[in-house]
Order: sequence, then structure tokens, then C-alpha cells
Amino acid sequence: MANDNSIWKVLHSNLQSNANGISVLATMEHQASKQIEALQKQAALLVEQAKEIEERVELAYLVNSANFGFKPVMLKEYYLYRKEENILTLTLISPEEWNGSCPYGEFICSVRQLGDSTWEKVNIAESSQFEQTVEKK
Repeated sequence: MANDNSIWKVLHSNLQSNANGISVLATMEHQASKQIEALQKQAALLVEQAKEIEERVELAYLVNSANFGFKPVMLKEYYLYRKEENILTLTLISPEEWNGSCPYGEFICSVRQLGDSTWEKVNIAESSQFEQTVEKK
């Protein structure tokens, strides 16, 4: 009986297509696909952020196993060296400042301690930008 009612016919035809002749289901699928794609991008970003945190924690373990005779200051740049397999040293002296060979072995990376006590690697571009910002203050 409901099929004979004109309102059911209108609803049924609205489900079939909108004013442009595009299927309502196709429109819904398109919107759902866009939302799923946005969620996938967000998930990828979260995974990347989690990897960055893991890397900082791993670097913190590495730095904390290094020899150094000072209390690190947050956001100050330090230099990590490796002599032999497991002897790490954290210094205030960059590789460019050594006259000749470094007594601490191979330069590993520049690092700085963050507010959450993790450490991050500092690339050359970041290092010079950070120094310029500090000098202006």
C-alpha cells in the first residue's frame, strides 16, 4: 500500500537522483571517499609524528649514555661523537672548531635538548636560523 502513496514515489525518486541527474548514492559515495581520504592523511600524519617522538626518545637514550661533564641547557646545540664502538661523548665543540683530528672520534650529529627532556637532531639550516634568532634577542 505504501508503494501506491505519491509521497513514497517522490522519496523513491529523490533517492534515485537529484536535480542534476546524479545518483544520491553516488554523491554519498563521493563524499564518503573524500572523508576517508582526509582521515587517511590525518592517520599518516599521526604515524609520522609518533615516529618522530620515537626517534627523539632513542636519541635521548643515546645522548644520556654519552660522556659529558656539564649540565645541558635546553635548546643549546651540542655535538655528539663516537670513538670506537660504544664510547660516546657530548661536547660543546663543533667538528669545525677542532684544529686537526677530534680526540672524541667520529662526529655523529648536532643535537639539542627539548623541554620534554628528549633530544632532537639539529640540521645545519636549523642551527644557523636558531643562532640568528637568539642573537637578535
